[in-house]
Amino acid sequence: MPGERELDKILTVIEAVSAVEEAASYGPIALRALRAILSFELGSFNEIDTEAPRAFFCAYPEDPPDEETLSEFPRLVQQNPVLQYQRRTSDGSAHRISDFISKDELHRLELYEKVYGPRGIEFQVALALTAKSPQVVAFALNRTRSDFSDDELVLLNLLRPHLIQGWRNVQALAALRGIDGALAEAGKAMIVLGDRGEKIYAPEWADRALIEHFGPATSEGFPSPVESWLEEERRPLFLDGQARIQQPLVSVIGARQLVARFIRGSEGRPDVVVVEERSRERGSAELRRLGLTQREAEILLLVTEGQSTDGISRRLGVRPATVSKHLEHIFQKLGVTSRTAAVATATDALYSYR
Repeated sequence: MPGERELDKILTVIEAVSAVEEAASYGPIALRALRAILSFELGSFNEIDTEAPRAFFCAYPEDPPDEETLSEFPRLVQQNPVLQYQRRTSDGSAHRISDFISKDELHRLELYEKVYGPRGIEFQVALALTAKSPQVVAFALNRTRSDFSDDELVLLNLLRPHLIQGWRNVQALAALRGIDGALAEAGKAMIVLGDRGEKIYAPEWADRALIEHFGPATSEGFPSPVESWLEEERRPLFLDGQARIQQPLVSVIGARQLVARFIRGSEGRPDVVVVEERSRERGSAELRRLGLTQREAEILLLVTEGQSTDGISRRLGVRPATVSKHLEHIFQKLGVTSRTAAVATATDALYSYR
């Protein structure tokens, strides 16, 4: 178990990388955080394609490479014995160059002659975030006078899972931002949830829409009605032998309808909430495609909004018995036997990805 001092160091780096939101900023920020807890003269963050060969790297403190080094680095870096080990074994844990070759052997490499030697690099430790061939994403920390100790390797390996998580987070955020525009054009947004159901990522317009429809956000990032709904939706789908159908959260303001739908994640994929805002007229038109009449579609839309039979009766100015009769016809056309199943069918028609 790491001691209190080591835990403080780990926390310093975790806090730094967990706050990164842009992929281009991850390398520099992580390197600055690592240098604050571990001494080195020059560090680099590298993304290497071992088959192309192709490589990208950023350095800290900044040491802009010349054009010749930039063009030669993808070929020369293949000589690095740590990279060779990572590529061969997919083991990305921290290793030193000296774990594999002697100082004399290092000096005979063209990599040393053209890259390491001119920068005074005599000792290096590297750890990979991913080492699955052909791509290697790794940190390389370099010193001029002394090698890295076993204790420093232990510290880096304790940090490695958190560095990996930070890198995955910025990659996921980049992917989400890439699809935000397309989703927004369709009036949709995807909100990513953490392990406790807290908000990890949400487009700005989705935040504004939830607040407008459901009130101010709490410390967890959601309005209270949304938090209560999420607590219910995140419960097991099978409880006490009973299957539970998930329900959307619906709000209507004038002619605008907002629907939030919870999508449970699987291994390696987080829970998300899909938010959609559309006109009620559009929703009614899509329900008619299920073979419903205009009145039936209107009633089913009100049912998906949580309206009771009496509430629908008052809203439409008809008797409750008339609403019940319409619901019977709706159930028959949809091939369902309950209000809950009808809502599930309607929700799939209204708010599925397409």
